[in-house]
Amino acid sequence: MRFDDRLLTVLNQPAADRHDAAVRWRQLVDLVARAGPNSASAVVADALAAIRSDAAQVEDNLRAAAARAVAALPLPIGLLEYFASDSLAVSAPVLAAASLDPAQWRTVLDKADEETRRFVQTLHPDIAAAPQSDLTEELIEAPPPEPEVEAKPSAPSLHEVVARIERRRRNRAVQQTSDRGLAGAAPVSAAGLFRWECGPSGEIAWVEGAPRGPLIGRSIARAQDQDGDRVSEELARAFAMRAPFRDASLIVAGEGAVAGEWKVSGVPAFEPADGRFAGYRGIALREAPAPKAAPDALAESLPDPDSLRELVHEIKTPLNAIIGFAEIIDGQLLGPADRGYRERAADIVAQARLLLGAIDDLDFAAKIHSASKESRRVDLVELLGGVAGSLKDLAASRGVELDFARFRQSAIAAVEPELADRLVYRLGAAVIGRAQSGERIRLSLEHVGDHWRFAITRPPALRGSASALLAEPDSPGADKADATVALQLRLVRGLARVAGGDLTMTPMAFALLLPASRLA
Repeated sequence: MRFDDRLLTVLNQPAADRHDAAVRWRQLVDLVARAGPNSASAVVADALAAIRSDAAQVEDNLRAAAARAVAALPLPIGLLEYFASDSLAVSAPVLAAASLDPAQWRTVLDKADEETRRFVQTLHPDIAAAPQSDLTEELIEAPPPEPEVEAKPSAPSLHEVVARIERRRRNRAVQQTSDRGLAGAAPVSAAGLFRWECGPSGEIAWVEGAPRGPLIGRSIARAQDQDGDRVSEELARAFAMRAPFRDASLIVAGEGAVAGEWKVSGVPAFEPADGRFAGYRGIALREAPAPKAAPDALAESLPDPDSLRELVHEIKTPLNAIIGFAEIIDGQLLGPADRGYRERAADIVAQARLLLGAIDDLDFAAKIHSASKESRRVDLVELLGGVAGSLKDLAASRGVELDFARFRQSAIAAVEPELADRLVYRLGAAVIGRAQSGERIRLSLEHVGDHWRFAITRPPALRGSASALLAEPDSPGADKADATVALQLRLVRGLARVAGGDLTMTPMAFALLLPASRLA
């Protein structure tokens, strides 16, 4: 009765405004999560009804915080059903920590959307997939898959989600080719990418996207150069250190679909139960010269913006889950965690949020591709006047002085206004973020040839030897702060090139080049 009395007390609290409603909602979630043997009482049912009805008045970040706070508890099925009906960004920590039998999972997933179902089914492959999911897989892969006893890893992994995305992308490409009346799709052997996994011994055990015969059993653990086959020392050294590697050389001798040189990238994997090294997962790409961008680079690089935006949505789902898992470790919601693990988890959250920013840029690029060319026109002087306030506030918070060189004429650029705003602010924020208190940063705008040049001086921390680091942000010994700025600058450069511009560096400044409008 004492527990029901506490619930009734909270239920009877008045909610005069959104703040009061959010506080009461959070208290109800916390109490219901600890209901235990009382979870079948009528008062708990009333509390669950209030949680569902009042959720719309509670901000997403507050609901997500409540989910993280109760994730480690054995929650009543009714509360799990509510969280499953919420967005995955809110429910991921709760669903990831839940331990249910298949029948209970099916009950919970009846309330969930398709995104949440895919997330849970990836974590728990033993749950019978919904009919709609089965139908999708059958349409994507008409022939039944061959059994791969030695290849497929027993534990569910993120690569399965990525593989599904790639299969769907290939299926769409084949269908579009058929609709245009072309003579068939490109053969699998012509692909320039495959995914791979290896065990702790270094022998490749799983391949997707290329014939398996020449690759299964090939070791990446030892540097070798014999009979035309070659594994670079860089790759073997990274394997010995259990370190990530990127664009290491792997040469497959002979003839066939996979013969030739591949650039291999991979990250180490560890068993979640005991932390034992479990091997590597990664991709391999054929090296090919990049085609020169056409004048309308955006149209060439984004032939199917709708498909790209769908792909972005697919990637965000597991990435948000990774952030949720790391926050659970960092907050010790499932029990005490070593300080080193917590620091690593916090670093994963920070890096994953940077990656979310990059994915956001892809989505944004696809969005502006659909805009008319007439909208690609902005006055940079007017835009800088609007962005200046935000950059000055950011600079003031770090004790940095920001100096704008006034440009008295209009400066019309052939760039979509929202894209120009994003480019200018991101470049300014990245540079200000590495400036120290008392330093001064100057911004200027000038006309150079067919472009407008927006320049921002480089703080001492990003001068001199930092240039090489900004060109190669993953070089050994790279400082985390510099590597973060390097990633931000590369994102700015990528977006600038989409707009027909570029990002350049001089010893003392970064310069954003944007095409000048030919219209008066």
